Amino acid sequence: MRVAETIAAGLAFLSASFLAVSAAYAQPPVDYQDPPPYPDGAGEIAMPLTPGQVHGTLSATPLTGTGNFQRMPMIDESGFIVVDTRKEPYWKAGLLDPVLTNACRIGNFTSVPLNRMVVRFESSDGRAALSYIPPDRRHLLVDTQNLAKPGEIYYFFDASYTDCQVYVENPAKPLRRLTAGTSLDKPDPKALAKKKALIQSWEKPAAAQQQSPPAQQTPPQQP
Repeated sequence: MRVAETIAAGLAFLSASFLAVSAAYAQPPVDYQDPPPYPDGAGEIAMPLTPGQVHGTLSATPLTGTGNFQRMPMIDESGFIVVDTRKEPYWKAGLLDPVLTNACRIGNFTSVPLNRMVVRFESSDGRAALSYIPPDRRHLLVDTQNLAKPGEIYYFFDASYTDCQVYVENPAKPLRRLTAGTSLDKPDPKALAKKKALIQSWEKPAAAQQQSPPAQQTPPQQP
């Protein structure tokens, strides 16, 4: 009987303690204040609209500010903007430019990852959605070798991949042509000589600082 009474008393004490603690934490502290409300537009991933711009359409002026990604979402979750839909295969978007295609495959001429403008080609034998960069959206273009020309419109198939293809609408004359078979910089014939000269120019250790390995000591002979 005493064991049962002890257990019952312990359980009653634990229950009373739990209720007391719960009641204490049920009320907020004396200095508690509600957090301020969220500002308008918080949590939305969208590009600010310019005056007179309709939601879901392109701005009449290029994006302002420094960098290619100004006023664009930090996370690539925005939907594609279909600029045009055509009933023809994608390879008829324009002239396939071999120089720009080669440069695109090594990252020298391509579209920035956050470019959401595409043109859809809905032909049964060439269905695709190509990245689209018109002349007034050059801030969306990566052009490390200044290959772009005024008035040209660029379409990218698999931009920045090894199978990238660049089609040009309204190509400017004269047309680009591959001369050395690549858009990489020409190799320097004196590169090896310059490398050897650089190595020879390195500071040599002084002769006094060169220590010879310690001589091996002969163990004493046992009598």
